[in-house]
Amino acid sequence: MWNQLQVPAEKLYSWDPNSTYIHEPPYFKDMTMDPPGPHGVKDAYCLLNFGDSITTDHISPAGNINKDSPAAQYLMQRGVEKKDFNSYGSRRGNDEVMSRGTFANIRIVNKLLNGEVGPKTVHIPTGEKLYVFDAAEVSHALTKRDMLFITDFVFSKCHT
Repeated sequence: MWNQLQVPAEKLYSWDPNSTYIHEPPYFKDMTMDPPGPHGVKDAYCLLNFGDSITTDHISPAGNINKDSPAAQYLMQRGVEKKDFNSYGSRRGNDEVMSRGTFANIRIVNKLLNGEVGPKTVHIPTGEKLYVFDAAEVSHALTKRDMLFITDFVFSKCHT
C-alpha cells in the first residue's frame, strides 16, 4: 500500500491552503538571514494582567477546542463541524488555530476583568469584553500599537 502512494517531484513542501491541520506560517514567508532586531515599546496597550504563578500551561493552547472560541469560529468558517474540531494538540501544525488558542485556558485569571476566570480580556480602548485573540486582533488592526501582558511575580514554564 505505501509503495502505491504518489510522491511529488518538488523539493519543497506543497502547502494545501485548505488544510485546517497544517498551514504555512506567514512569519517564514519574508524571513531573512538578518533579523530586524528589537524595537522599543511605547504607548502599548495592556492585553492581560495576570497574578502570581502564571505558567506556560496557562498560555499555550491545550485540550479540546471550545465551541465558542475564536479557534472554533475559524474552523467553522472553513466548513469543519463541531464534532471534528479535535484538540489544539492535533492542530498544532496550523498557526491560525494555535494563535487563536493562545491564552484560551478556561482557568486563566485576568486582573483586567476583576478576577473573572476564563479566556477573555478587556478590549482597549473600547472597554468591551472579548476573547483574548479577538481583542488583540481588533486592537492591532485599529491602532497598530504594541500589546503586552503583565505578571505580578512568578512566571514559569510547566509541563503537564
